Amino acid sequence: MEVPYFLSKYDPDALRFYLTATAPETRDTEFSWEDFVERNNNELVATWGNLANRMLSFAYKRFDGRVPESGELDAEDRALLAKVEAGFETVGELYNACKFRAALGEALALAREANRYLDRKAPWFQIKEDRQAAATSVYVILRAVDNLKTILAPILPHTAQKLHEYLGYEGQLFGTQQVVEYEEETRSHQALTYDHSGAIGTWAPSALPVGQALREPAPLFKKLDESVIEEEYARLGR
Repeated sequence: MEVPYFLSKYDPDALRFYLTATAPETRDTEFSWEDFVERNNNELVATWGNLANRMLSFAYKRFDGRVPESGELDAEDRALLAKVEAGFETVGELYNACKFRAALGEALALAREANRYLDRKAPWFQIKEDRQAAATSVYVILRAVDNLKTILAPILPHTAQKLHEYLGYEGQLFGTQQVVEYEEETRSHQALTYDHSGAIGTWAPSALPVGQALREPAPLFKKLDESVIEEEYARLGR
């Protein structure tokens, strides 16, 4: 799999997700187009992308483009937020130990928990009978998405920045990278440098303000047709 070719056709975060999910921690692995398409569609899109997009879209359309004001949280609301916020410790420890595949698995488990909460609360039905109850459910999910955005940012930095903006925040989560040419006495060489001075991202639970103006969202990831598999193997002459 040639990286420049891949990035000319597919999104960088989709590649980062796949490589992290299949990281060779104990044995060698090789890139599989079948596995890439399956993980992209059934994990990245279905578990995480759809959760973020459908709730941002719902909030933007049904709550005047703002983070809705929550009513009193019930036990289920508090339990979800507590579980997701605990991810800063559990997932953070895995990142620190360079167990990136395990960190991604733990983060996806939290996203699945948020999806189960959303299916039980069903704010698209709640809003027909109790707008305040729907507002509370949407607020809780947006808080969860805001937290998961940060937890997943080391693996999915580009879409984390998009989510940061869709949620109504300003500024850049990360600093800037730049290739710099260094001259030495006998040779010159290039190095990738990082300037964190403009970064505002912090490893901390969400404090999403009620009433914050949202930006109109768009899907974060693309679902891939299975024809991609045959096309890519044909290109490789297989």
